[in-house]
Amino acid sequence: MIWFNALEDKHHSQRQARDKLRHRRDFPANVGMSDARDTDDERNNDTKTNPGASRHGNFMNYYQFHPAEERMRQLPHGVWRLAHPARKYAGLDVGCNAGDLTYILYDFLEKIMKSQDQPEISLFGVDLDPILIERARERNLRPDRVTFECLNFLSKDCSETLTRYLDQLDKSRFDVVFCFSITMWIHLNHGDDGLEEFLRKACALAEMIVIEPQPWRCYRNASRRLKRAKSEDFPLLKGLKYTGDLAKHIENIITRLCNFRKVVVTESNGWGRKLLIYERKQQNQVINRNI
Repeated sequence: MIWFNALEDKHHSQRQARDKLRHRRDFPANVGMSDARDTDDERNNDTKTNPGASRHGNFMNYYQFHPAEERMRQLPHGVWRLAHPARKYAGLDVGCNAGDLTYILYDFLEKIMKSQDQPEISLFGVDLDPILIERARERNLRPDRVTFECLNFLSKDCSETLTRYLDQLDKSRFDVVFCFSITMWIHLNHGDDGLEEFLRKACALAEMIVIEPQPWRCYRNASRRLKRAKSEDFPLLKGLKYTGDLAKHIENIITRLCNFRKVVVTESNGWGRKLLIYERKQQNQVINRNI
């Protein structure tokens, strides 16, 4: 996109940060901030199979634990709708980590959209960790269709960047927003209000939203890892009111506060998590409900 040329100075700074921290790339990270993927596999302490402690979920070796392909086996094929008259389909991957899943999502959407006259598919991946974003960019074979930016999703800067991106596509919202294993990190670091704010913002940007929430046991695991690493525990953890069945709480927020309706809840994946898929209610659906 043309407007991204204006971000070149920021990209240069991020590359400098990457060079300074490059020696840490092959190890679990608890540096920087990322709304990226998490894992609850604690079977041993080898760096290839144990994620280590993280405050924001920015694991450098995440896909060694939870292969991106596993999510593709969960995603249904008959729910993706193309509403744009110019056949443009846009997706947002929040907490994209190093982009492995983002690239596979692009291939997935391209394949299933063939029956809809092959629209032009674009994906935008955002993550707080500059190292992970650099990894994603270095392997990007489709820079015309797949974009990565180091952004804090809850920040004003991110909102402005995403608005400009959608303007370039002549769209007001993304056709789908993906939130894979990031709600826990938002919740732990920003509390109940932060989780609601995150879901409200994601839904405001979306026609459809896909969420893979972490169960409550993952919260406890994340807390134990920090303590084991002799780091400060999550200060908001003990005061959280949304506990227990997080999927139920998330569904309540999305359907009650964001005016979305449930499309489908998938079967669990290999590490015991389901995908929750919701879509924006159409105006006539709202009217009919109130009659």
